[in-house]
Amino acid sequence: MSTKASIRHQEKDGELPAWHLYTEAFEKADVVYLELEGVKADLTMIDSSWGAAPGTVLLRLPTATAKQLGLVPAGWEKD
Repeated sequence: MSTKASIRHQEKDGELPAWHLYTEAFEKADVVYLELEGVKADLTMIDSSWGAAPGTVLLRLPTATAKQLGLVPAGWEKD
């Protein structure tokens, strides 16, 4: 059973990467997760041993930061 609560997502579209913005059901902190699949980045990549596809980056962002970046829709609040 997934503990992810989707906020927004986009499937891979041609050359554009897939992404998923979500919260974790049992996360106490006011954060959201942005998972990007199929991107090139100059950073240390997540170890793919946990099942992620190569080129997957997972960012844990404060909800306020995600709102400033325009990632979280207006009026959205964590349950």
